[in-house]
Amino acid sequence: MAKKKTERQQLVLDLDEIVSKIIRLRDGGCVQCGFDCVSERNPTKRNSVLNNGHVFSRKSYSLRWDIRPDGNCHCQCWGDNYRHISDQYPYFKWYIGRFGQERFDKLREESKQTRKWKNYELKEELIKLTIIYDNMVSSKKRSIADRTDKMRLLDSKVKNSYSLS
Repeated sequence: MAKKKTERQQLVLDLDEIVSKIIRLRDGGCVQCGFDCVSERNPTKRNSVLNNGHVFSRKSYSLRWDIRPDGNCHCQCWGDNYRHISDQYPYFKWYIGRFGQERFDKLREESKQTRKWKNYELKEELIKLTIIYDNMVSSKKRSIADRTDKMRLLDSKVKNSYSLS
């Protein structure tokens, strides 16, 4: 029988999950190779082969849930994320190419900072990130609905211009 998780362990798992969803939705595919696996039925739901990749290890709680565009978390396919365990160079090279050596060095320094989260801080962070994710999903759905409405309008205009009146 599995041991019941402590409140803190569950909060960390929940934060990992919501950040992974945010990163996959934000980046839309692997930042290194471009792999994308959008579900046909729901474009806001990503397949499990995309992961939240960390430039610097998740052990660094100061950056573990860093969703800044030039931060520690970016979408990676499973293969690139797995390779990063034994060979960090390709991911580091991508990051430096995208954000620059100075930003990389600053992020590296941030990764060395100790951050001890209290449970109430983890809860607050989870609430904040859940709101961000919900807003992203709503925005994505509105964008899809807007495109669908535009296509319908265009379709009706095309049909009307070719009607036999």
